[in-house]
Amino acid sequence: MFHYARALAYLAEYKGRIGSHEEAFEYFNIMKSIYVPEVHQKLLSKAYAMDKCAICIAISALWHLQKGDIDRAIEQCEYIINEILPSYDKTDVIGLYTILLALIRVLKFNGHVGKVRDVYNTVVPSGIENHFAVGHLHKPMQLLLKICDGSSEQYSTVQFSDVELALNFDPADMPDKNFTCDGFSMKSMSAEICLHLSRRIAPGNAERERLVDRGIEQSNIANERVTASNGMIKHILAYEGNKEIQIRLIELKREDTTVSRTVIYDNNVHIDGTLNSSNCITTKRDQFSPLETPKRVGGG
Repeated sequence: MFHYARALAYLAEYKGRIGSHEEAFEYFNIMKSIYVPEVHQKLLSKAYAMDKCAICIAISALWHLQKGDIDRAIEQCEYIINEILPSYDKTDVIGLYTILLALIRVLKFNGHVGKVRDVYNTVVPSGIENHFAVGHLHKPMQLLLKICDGSSEQYSTVQFSDVELALNFDPADMPDKNFTCDGFSMKSMSAEICLHLSRRIAPGNAERERLVDRGIEQSNIANERVTASNGMIKHILAYEGNKEIQIRLIELKREDTTVSRTVIYDNNVHIDGTLNSSNCITTKRDQFSPLETPKRVGGG
């Protein structure tokens, strides 16, 4: 029976990924009617090293979200948290992370950051940061859930280590492409970390500019992956998740271009925008005028 349930889960997920949600829910409902978590989870993990039925239940929350039924999506997440995750095989790190990302995509973007942060920090197994496929996503995800909109965590003074993490975080292509299909690009996650750190730093600060530029770069890659060559959207949830991040980063970039720099400095700026007194050369200039008028090359 559990083999049949697994096959139905694959059919449901395939239909969901191509946007045929009615067919996806038909297969899904049959699967869920015969799937018994307390019995089948161990059998599926032993036979296939992954409980595809549990993953499908989590992914189905994204189908509700894409249809605009946010309440049903959140309800499905609650079921996963209460009925599936407590007994899920934690050695299946990839399956577990797939489930968690579905929860994050629904709950984080719909005002339940605290709940999903608590679930994430409780469920992830010790040593996950060393996992070959998703380990590099762990610390950035923890940081994002701490500093994103709606978080109740106190985070006001930007830490240099967090800036370095954001600037150096480069999500691997394979997990990014897989998770993008499920509604959350890891490139968007990278861009959002840069967004939330940079908005806590005063305009004109060099570290802020680096973060904004990095964020725009990552959001552009995400945008390329969610749209086809003809401009059509391939992954609507991943597109919607990235769009607002990209807009806000561009707004921060515009703020930076309006700031007049009156100090040329050599690595003497602090995160908070203050300067060390040594090795600073000051020069007064108009807001948009260059330091030196470029020489004309050639005739005319």
